[in-house]
Amino acid sequence: MELQTNVIYCGDCKDVLKKIPDESIDLVYLDPPFFSQKHYENFWIQGQGDHETVMGFSDKDWENLRHSIDPNILKEYEAIEERWKGGHKGIFVFIAYLRERLQQCERVLKPKGAIFLHCDWHASHYLKQMMDELFGYDNFRNEFVWLRKSSSASTSRISNSHDTIFYYTKSKEFTFNQQYTKYDEEYIKNTYTHKDDIGIYKLHDVVAPKGLTGGRCYYTYKGFTPKYGWLMYQEKLEELDKGNRLVWAKTGRPYRKLYLHERKGNPLNDVWTDIENVSSQGKKENLGYPTQKPEALLEGIIKIASNPTDIVLDPFCGCGTTAAAAKKLGRRFIGIDISRVACDVMKKRLGENVKVIGGESKEELSKMEPHEFARIVIVEKMGGIVSPRKSGDMGIDGWVEFKTIPVQVKRWEHKVGRPEIDKFAHAIERDRKEKGILVADDFSKDCYAEVARIEKEQKIKIELLKIDDLFFKE
Repeated sequence: MELQTNVIYCGDCKDVLKKIPDESIDLVYLDPPFFSQKHYENFWIQGQGDHETVMGFSDKDWENLRHSIDPNILKEYEAIEERWKGGHKGIFVFIAYLRERLQQCERVLKPKGAIFLHCDWHASHYLKQMMDELFGYDNFRNEFVWLRKSSSASTSRISNSHDTIFYYTKSKEFTFNQQYTKYDEEYIKNTYTHKDDIGIYKLHDVVAPKGLTGGRCYYTYKGFTPKYGWLMYQEKLEELDKGNRLVWAKTGRPYRKLYLHERKGNPLNDVWTDIENVSSQGKKENLGYPTQKPEALLEGIIKIASNPTDIVLDPFCGCGTTAAAAKKLGRRFIGIDISRVACDVMKKRLGENVKVIGGESKEELSKMEPHEFARIVIVEKMGGIVSPRKSGDMGIDGWVEFKTIPVQVKRWEHKVGRPEIDKFAHAIERDRKEKGILVADDFSKDCYAEVARIEKEQKIKIELLKIDDLFFKE
């Protein structure tokens, strides 16, 4: 397929990635399930009409996916399973599941591209071994540790309070931009103790210390000849002197001025403790997604391994943090997620110019949960809002036209009949409205006669709208 950017693809990333051309992506970041053995039920706070939209996803029961994995990949891990006595039975299904997708990530990466895999203690050691196989041990660059929360008490073990991010490149030539962190205020106070008209500064040696191997220069400058030589050529020392960048001690020894405002900070290391988790930021970024990562974390990763206009791909895009950070930094992005709810939330987060591709084939629609399908119909297709109730909604799934027209969505294999029309008319009446819209696959002949009768006798107008007309009509 033609590579489109600044888009969200709805579907299994295993299938979507196969359509992306070889060596077309600069940076891949993925935050897949962690093998946490949890089921998540979360509330989307923003973006879905006037009400929260409930969405659940599972990171357990991996055995149920065994049948869906490429037998050639699974066979290798099943051989290990036979010899494995102490591990969780589903761990190798989980690893095989991710390997299928990471193989595609490796294929689409450019020769100078990089990949960051976000995980935690549940499976990090298994994933490191698998990543070494796919990308090469020598292409491993860093294991970043992100402190995501403060420690909490536990009666049986030390608290798990960090995530792990593995950083690999596709080859030995790759895009890399050194990053820096701000100096600690106490360090600045104790180190940058001098000040002049230009700013505050510290003193730094230009004279070579005893024991230095290599890099010495021998000459006399302004009557001073260091015993072990200089750290720079005479031309550079003269340049500093002319720019008033030297301080001369009473002994005749010079020191270089290093101004704080000209320093970039400390080179970034592999332990990140200064990025707050989303849950601790209040409502600033929090969309209610339980595994949501902060934009600052993704911004740091994107800056390390990409440049402006590069293409950033996230195959488990969730609520769109990677795409939001990429957009903010002037990169192009591609997001993939299997949940249509997540894709629509991302679209609202990123702006209406971002397209959602996929998720609306008949097969995909048929697999949706009823409330998720109703949300797509009412919110995405009709521009309305959904009812906050998943059950006990009194026959109304949502409203359109500024909450003046109730909508009911039916997902039945058989045609909607006259009884359903009558029940919906009562729901409209209870809602004190004069019009409603009923959406379904198809309607029986007597539906239309009943709609005409209700409009004539009860003064309630019901519009019958077929699903095919909403999704597939040209």
